[in-house]
Amino acid sequence: MEQIKRTDIFIVSLEGLCSIVDYQVLSLLYQPIIGQKALTLYLTLLNLVDRQNLISEEYLHSDLESLLNMDVSDIEKERYKLEAIGLLVTFFTSDSFTYEIKLPLSARSFVNDGILGEYLISNITKTRFKKIIKIFKVKQANQKQKYNISKAFNEVFPNIEKAYKKDYETSLLSGKTQSFRSLNGHDLDWRFLRDSISKEILDIKKMTEAIRNKINQLSYVYVLNELEMKEIMIKSIDDTHQLNIEELARNARNYFDRRQASHSEKKENHKVIYQNKSNKKPESLEEYFSNISPKQLLEELNDGIVLTSDLKIAERLLDEVGLETGVINVLLAHVYKQKENKLPGYAYFQKVALSWKRNKINSVETALQYIKHIDAMKKDKSKKSYYKKPEKTDVNIEWLDEYLNPEENES
Repeated sequence: MEQIKRTDIFIVSLEGLCSIVDYQVLSLLYQPIIGQKALTLYLTLLNLVDRQNLISEEYLHSDLESLLNMDVSDIEKERYKLEAIGLLVTFFTSDSFTYEIKLPLSARSFVNDGILGEYLISNITKTRFKKIIKIFKVKQANQKQKYNISKAFNEVFPNIEKAYKKDYETSLLSGKTQSFRSLNGHDLDWRFLRDSISKEILDIKKMTEAIRNKINQLSYVYVLNELEMKEIMIKSIDDTHQLNIEELARNARNYFDRRQASHSEKKENHKVIYQNKSNKKPESLEEYFSNISPKQLLEELNDGIVLTSDLKIAERLLDEVGLETGVINVLLAHVYKQKENKLPGYAYFQKVALSWKRNKINSVETALQYIKHIDAMKKDKSKKSYYKKPEKTDVNIEWLDEYLNPEENES
């Protein structure tokens, strides 16, 4: 595609609001790599966004030239840096550009990333790196007369981190909720994957935390066991023997599509994730939403029919918003009923999920209380109106209601 012109239109969208810690990470960790001009471009695009709608009005690139005092050709070069480091995604249609701003990694994730952490050290030297990392450390409480008997990471998990990371990463501020280890105990058998995939094909020990997390999320959302995940991973390796994350996600969805279309899935051959070990039905809504997978939930809601596009929404919410899996399940069920048994597009879910996150709805119990609060407000409002609209239950799993209230059903 030809270079951008001064008269080209663009809009900016944002996945969430930056915190003070995010700005600190951008300034001290990202800026040494991308430079001052690229960071200024990022912050300028960020400030063009309407904080309520998370999207900007239409602008011309000549507007950016004026704001940044830079030629459009230089703006494009700085944009490439933001895209390469994961802070910006650019889309192009026939008549305009869309710049989708991505929030920075947390300090911990940045340092743990095999590429970014090493690149930062090479740019600023190890001595300066140590000084900067101290800024993000959390002061520990006084441990006098206490004996810490907790297992260390390398006592439980394979040792894949480099020495400098062990020195500095343990007490870094996270900046925002991370989805790592948020799958309520679900984790693939990484030893099996290491043993079954040759190092010459893919060295799993060198995988970053973010890549492992993404693989776990895909296996969880699309109900893929280790053998299936191994096949998908091998198929997603590029010419440089690196795992292509976009291709991995695409192949996981395609695998799910083929399995659904064939109607030949045999559950005894699969490691069904999030399925209750006993056949007992849950005793509460909290237990139900905490222990079910998005696939199983959508089957319950939609008479056994699950669309890949709906599961992709769950996948992106896990990956991009960072809510707990149980909270995402409540959100799916809540929106499904609110929208009269239909799921809207991801943009709607993202907006609601970010609102929940800002309001610290970070557990299934809190999410259910929040929905009850909304329902109570609607009922109170309907009493004050001249006519009463028909009420609908926000979260309604019919078999679960019957199970929880057997006395009512016997009468």
